[in-house]
Amino acid sequence: MASVFGGVEGGGTHSKAVLVAKDGRILAEIEGPSTNHWLVGVDKCIETINDMVQKAKMEAGLDPDAPLCSLGMSLSGGEQKAAIDKLIADMKQRYPTLSHHYFITTDAIGAMATASNCGGVVLISGTGSNCKLVNPDGSQIGCGGWGHMMGDEGGAFWISHLAVKTVFDAMDNLVAPPHDVTHVRKAMEEYFQVSNLMGMLPHLYRNFQKSHFAGLCKKLAQGAVAGDALCRYVFTQAGRVLAKHVGAVLPKAEEPLLSGDLGLRILCVGSVWKSWELLKSGFTEVMDEVASSGKFKGRFHGYCLLILQQSSALGGASLGAQSIDETLTMNYDANTKLFYRCTFNSIQ
Repeated sequence: MASVFGGVEGGGTHSKAVLVAKDGRILAEIEGPSTNHWLVGVDKCIETINDMVQKAKMEAGLDPDAPLCSLGMSLSGGEQKAAIDKLIADMKQRYPTLSHHYFITTDAIGAMATASNCGGVVLISGTGSNCKLVNPDGSQIGCGGWGHMMGDEGGAFWISHLAVKTVFDAMDNLVAPPHDVTHVRKAMEEYFQVSNLMGMLPHLYRNFQKSHFAGLCKKLAQGAVAGDALCRYVFTQAGRVLAKHVGAVLPKAEEPLLSGDLGLRILCVGSVWKSWELLKSGFTEVMDEVASSGKFKGRFHGYCLLILQQSSALGGASLGAQSIDETLTMNYDANTKLFYRCTFNSIQ
């Protein structure tokens, strides 16, 4: 097999595998289910990765028994060294012809490697959420990424939970809702196919699935676009808390990240960013507050928001190649698209 490098983007709901030639050409791309090992377990995680990569080999016309040069995996839940080591050891044992070498990093770092080799901020809002600042020297600082029990603020699960919790609290007369709950309650009942709050209990206990619960977010977005005040409120709150993640990591930003022509580059990853217009008011309000605070006054002149045009599996492949002292050709300008820019004198 000619030099072929694999990459995997592993999310809490969906995953993707790519095969890449050394000159940067994408040879094959395959989609699959969740590969977050904290959610699906190690066995299911590596089984899914193997299935996707083998399908990609066949799509590219390659021998499925010929190992890749390297397989770089950008996985949600890919932070803990002991868990990473176990994943790699199990893959080598169970699938010896999959790849010669393996490399695992987080979904945030894989996304940044797809977008730039100069650093910036990655702000993930998909099923869950996470934020990483990567300095030009490679140093990193993070905020969030702790899962739905301890974090995930601003992600689809968090938005869905906030909306459902608001309904429960209103119906219990525990907390007065900020807006009428009628539309959200109806959306909840339709989505989960229940007729009352008691019907929700299986979805909160025995049949709980994080990705399914997070799927309510799409109906909430539709309600917000249609003008429902509570739906709009939960997205505004999501925008605010996502911006607070940026404010949390910003004190560790090196000067080059703040002084570029576009200001701080924030790479926005995950399906919730498709609802940017709903997040915008809360996000920009908090970012304005951050810029005017004493810590950043005169240093933080603006920021831009970018989305990926390629899967972060491509960044995973690049990092995997780097781990064996190989370099893939990357067209960073083509891999991202700017969708919002703000300077603190003018906004466009």
